[in-house]
Amino acid sequence: MPEFDFKGLPASYLSWGDGPSIVLLHGGGASGALWAKTAACMTSGFRLIAPDLLGCGSTASWPERGALTHDLQAELVGDLIDRVVGGPVDVVGHSYGGATAVRLVLNTPQCVRSLLLIEPILTCLLRETADPMYEDSVRVNRYFVAAVDDGRPEEAWRAFLDARNGVGTWARLSDKRREEFLRQSAQARETSLSNLNNRTTLADCRAISVPTTIVCGEVTTPPDRRTTEIVHGAVPGARLEMISGAGHMSPLSHPQEVARLVSEHLERLKR
Repeated sequence: MPEFDFKGLPASYLSWGDGPSIVLLHGGGASGALWAKTAACMTSGFRLIAPDLLGCGSTASWPERGALTHDLQAELVGDLIDRVVGGPVDVVGHSYGGATAVRLVLNTPQCVRSLLLIEPILTCLLRETADPMYEDSVRVNRYFVAAVDDGRPEEAWRAFLDARNGVGTWARLSDKRREEFLRQSAQARETSLSNLNNRTTLADCRAISVPTTIVCGEVTTPPDRRTTEIVHGAVPGARLEMISGAGHMSPLSHPQEVARLVSEHLERLKR
């Protein structure tokens, strides 16, 4: 797996294919490998680059506890683009990676040619708009952090996964998969805090000037659906697409549909 140095830390990424580059940013608790199914469904002619964000996959964790931010993650992605691509690229971000993609285009707009955001975790916008779903949407992250700090990581994961994917999700996992999640508990605490402390505003979204497509799963959680609606309404000229039958994890559950939407998004840029 290729690596580069980010502020003295080893950072890794996966790459598929050849051609114009597309950078794919994964969700929390995952790694660049999240995109393998989508990459397999993409037509040839593109180079897909999927970094492991800080603390994920083979990329080192940020050493200062409680200091991980989406701005830091965006800085890592910007460094990757400068070193590996050398020019503006199309960026696809899912969930946590979608929130990072927004910080990337705000902080270093010269790195980004276009955006495709799949249910970006921008709970801060629910707070700003006084949406009644805000408290429910942050309660699970707050509980996760508190439970990990209290030495109850299994309860943290049970609450988080059941809230995101349906009651009983944790109970249905294999022992091996549970162990994988439990090993990520300390880092997942950091990503939860970075979500809770995200400083993106509606004014930020209105300042995004690159072509943008917003994607939402038809059966995702109500807070995620509402967040995508808010982002769609705020980003000038943004297009909203729905994936029939998909929940929050569409890159895994509906990779063909995600690949199709990415391809259609890129085709629209040619017009």
